[in-house]
Amino acid sequence: MVRRSIATGLGLLLALGLAAAVRAQSPAPIQGMPVPVRPSPTAAQFPLGTDTLMEPVPAVPPRTSYQPDRTGQPINPARTPNGGLNLTLPDGFQIPVPDSATRLFRFIPRYGKFINVGTELLPDQVTRRFVVTGGLIVNVSYGNGQQEIEFATDEAVVWVRGNDKENAMNGIQTTNDGKTEVELYLAGNVVIRTQSGNGRLGNVTQTLRAEQVYYDVNRSRAVALCADLELNVPRVPDGVHLQGKEIDRLDADHWEIYGGSAFSSKLPSDPGLRIDSPKVLLEERHGVRKNIFGKPYRDAITGEPVIGTDRIITAQNMVTRLNGLPVFYLPKLKTNANEPFGPLVGLGLGQSRIFGTQINTSWDMYKLLALRPPDGHNWRLHLDYLSDRGPAAGTDYTYRLPANPGQLSPGQGQFHLFGINDNGVDVLGGDRGPQVVPPVLRGRADWRHVQALDDIVEGLYFQGQVAYVSDMNFLEQYYNNEWNLGPNHETFGYLTWNHRNFELTGLVNPRLARPWISQTAWLPRVDAHLIGQSFFDRLVYNARANAGYAQTHTSGNYVTTVLPTDRNLNLGRVDLGQELSLPFELGPVKLAPYGKLDLAYYSSDLEGNDAGRVLGGGGLRTSLPLSRLYEEASSELFNIRGLYHKTVLGANYYYAQSNIPYTQLPLVDRLNDDAVDQAYRTIRPYEPLYLPGGPGLALATSELYDPQKYIIRRLVENRIDTLDSMNVLQMDVRQRFQTKRGYPGLEHTVDAFTLGLSGSWFPQAGRDNFGKPFAFLEYNALWNVGDRTSLLSNGWFDPYNGGTRYWNIGTFLNRTDRTNFYLGYRQTDPLNSKQVTAAVGYQLSRRYYMNLGASYDFGIQEALSNTFTISRTGSDMTVSIGITYNALINNLGFQFLVIPNIAAYAAPGRFGATALGR
Repeated sequence: MVRRSIATGLGLLLALGLAAAVRAQSPAPIQGMPVPVRPSPTAAQFPLGTDTLMEPVPAVPPRTSYQPDRTGQPINPARTPNGGLNLTLPDGFQIPVPDSATRLFRFIPRYGKFINVGTELLPDQVTRRFVVTGGLIVNVSYGNGQQEIEFATDEAVVWVRGNDKENAMNGIQTTNDGKTEVELYLAGNVVIRTQSGNGRLGNVTQTLRAEQVYYDVNRSRAVALCADLELNVPRVPDGVHLQGKEIDRLDADHWEIYGGSAFSSKLPSDPGLRIDSPKVLLEERHGVRKNIFGKPYRDAITGEPVIGTDRIITAQNMVTRLNGLPVFYLPKLKTNANEPFGPLVGLGLGQSRIFGTQINTSWDMYKLLALRPPDGHNWRLHLDYLSDRGPAAGTDYTYRLPANPGQLSPGQGQFHLFGINDNGVDVLGGDRGPQVVPPVLRGRADWRHVQALDDIVEGLYFQGQVAYVSDMNFLEQYYNNEWNLGPNHETFGYLTWNHRNFELTGLVNPRLARPWISQTAWLPRVDAHLIGQSFFDRLVYNARANAGYAQTHTSGNYVTTVLPTDRNLNLGRVDLGQELSLPFELGPVKLAPYGKLDLAYYSSDLEGNDAGRVLGGGGLRTSLPLSRLYEEASSELFNIRGLYHKTVLGANYYYAQSNIPYTQLPLVDRLNDDAVDQAYRTIRPYEPLYLPGGPGLALATSELYDPQKYIIRRLVENRIDTLDSMNVLQMDVRQRFQTKRGYPGLEHTVDAFTLGLSGSWFPQAGRDNFGKPFAFLEYNALWNVGDRTSLLSNGWFDPYNGGTRYWNIGTFLNRTDRTNFYLGYRQTDPLNSKQVTAAVGYQLSRRYYMNLGASYDFGIQEALSNTFTISRTGSDMTVSIGITYNALINNLGFQFLVIPNIAAYAAPGRFGATALGR
């Protein structure tokens, strides 16, 4: 209920603030809202009673973009020493600029027939009154071209001062000089439409419906009775309605709404969610802007005051009603319509077994400090509370540095800081063995920056990061997505220089704390790459070279070493790898014989001795493209109109010999990122426990599952330490069956079916493939039954006992009505995993949408994850109810969310369920 009340109250506050901001940004005639219907007055009911409205009044200065001094006192310029005028304006003085130079009035019959017009000159001899019946449209165009207003009414009275022409109904033009003034009284089915361009909101359309309207054009004064103002903003699908028994525009800067309501609904005649207030005031303040604490805004760089317009809304006794029942009350609300949420950026609430009750808030620090940020800079403050863990706080800062002539090229960066007083216990899933007790005060800090340095040296680029994390499990527990998918949380500086096909890089990567992570510290490392260098238009040469001083550190939290080449060592390493190829064509066959030579020197091998490795070899790459067109192929059942079969036969034979096996050299180049490496070290010693018998023992100890041996057999050559003698033939067949689909004249080419097959043959199987001639037998297939329906399957088999066997099959389906469906089966051996996964998103009706996801492993006989959510999108708000269960961490979650539709569209992401890790 707390979440619902806050979301609904703030969502409708957004409606009120959005409406007021749009209203105040344009010189629209009125802003209003309806109630009880009153009988429409006729022209006979007001022949003379309104004449006094045209009595002389004190002159009102023209509306300007900034008017700090409303007294109208002239400025007396000072004299210079030689007697001339000093025309320098005081600091901070704003030159008044009128909103619009001219207004053009046009009068048109409303119902396509002649109108009745009565006219007379009033006793002051300068004002002419026109009484119109039979329906009238008054069109007002502003000279700046930014706005057009249209008044439609059954009956009207028009007063024109300063233009004594009996045919004024043919058109009037006025200016801000006050020589010609126009006032309107409209009655009977009054509709006023205004459309204006706004850079922030797009084209905004306003439609005011009222029983009676009085409007003084020159003085921006207006009164509307029983009015309904509808605002249509491009990104909000349902119009925002403001209703009131009476709306008064006192001048260009002040509004009063009596008996008002605000709502956004698909059923404006019967809104289910609305805000009521007996009195709402809107005031435009021109001058130095202020934040919610009344502190003046200043420029963060220059310190100068920020001049602008604030639109202050003050509402009394504000009540949020849900289907007529009050659910939220504020005795008084005062906010800026330009920023109805003030410095609040995000609000989230949630409940889970891991964190307990969660309250997460994000704030704009620049607004809290009353500072205008530099362009491209954002500063957020996070204040959170987790009932099972403790209070937490953090900050994020992101920035962009624009390119400036004569200075550095563009750059960007971000800074993160987060800490928590954690009194709980981490819940990560699985038996991880003995764990180091984390500190009570936990957190992370990092600064990342990228910078182009073309102004110094063309092609120079820098990337850097400084990072700190308090303990081993903090990122995985609180920033799980970043831990699994983001970059390593390490400190480094990386400099690259590119020129044509040559690249030179430098890396400094010290090890700062983090004893639980296996890492290689480079102090420093230099790499060079030359790619695709041609000689005599025949030979193609590629080379890589690197040199560096490395400090290898294994994880201090694990007793068992899972890789025998992973040791704590300090060493220097120099390497040069080269390839020379001669590509040519022999008829339709493409051939590329090549030779390889890699020279490496280590100041220390695993025995502490220096070592030099020479690896030489070569091979032959070949491919043969084939194709055939079957124009007569056609099938309505399989959605085929013609078939074009494309096939590429490929092969790569590679032979290499090394004087030193990889098991003699230390593992300097890491194989995985931190998350994968830590998971591998965690799970491998425990495989016999999770999978009793031979398969579990093999997973923990066998070379079949040694990642370095796997990389060598796969011919992955970007890890210098993981190279060795090898003799292998890799073969593959890639096929595509293309067809035409679509309406006649709008056909498009699609891959109806694709199939890829590949495998490896090892001539020296005893040395290279555990005594078996074949390995890595793989396939991948995709059948696009239609543009929105697909079947797929992939597989990988090693045809010997204990080898890897993996395959899956699944089907995808999606429709334009948001329906989507996936059903798949995946089997992985020797892990004995047989997982079925189903995910369904289904539009039950126009209002109801369902999400269902389930994953069950029949091999280990356990449900891995289950989610179910159903959402109802009503005329005013969306209600979601969901339940989740994760068996891996035994966590059951429940979600109940109520969000006004206008909040979801106009301020996406501000309100919702808690999302740790942001």
